[in-house]
Amino acid sequence: MTKQADWKKRIAQWERSGQSQRAFCANRTLALSTFQWWRRKLRHSGDRQTAPAFLPFDLGTPTGAGAGVAVIEVELRSRTRVRLEGEAALRAVDAVVARIR
Repeated sequence: MTKQADWKKRIAQWERSGQSQRAFCANRTLALSTFQWWRRKLRHSGDRQTAPAFLPFDLGTPTGAGAGVAVIEVELRSRTRVRLEGEAALRAVDAVVARIR
């Protein structure tokens, strides 16, 4: 069992116990600060959704002279990417520029 899995199990036991964190840790000779650190770490890791590295975003088939030439790719902190090509990319740039103005 990994350390993370072990702490998930301990935290689940504490949630079912009805005890305070301090009492739960004292009864099991666990350091309260370590328990709280793992609880915080696991709670925050659960907030992140596992997203694919690339999400297709289709605004239609690119057409016209610039089809397949223009490419825009935006990567967010969550490692989610949006990629636009051809006319869709050009329309996106136009919309962003118009919004900035």
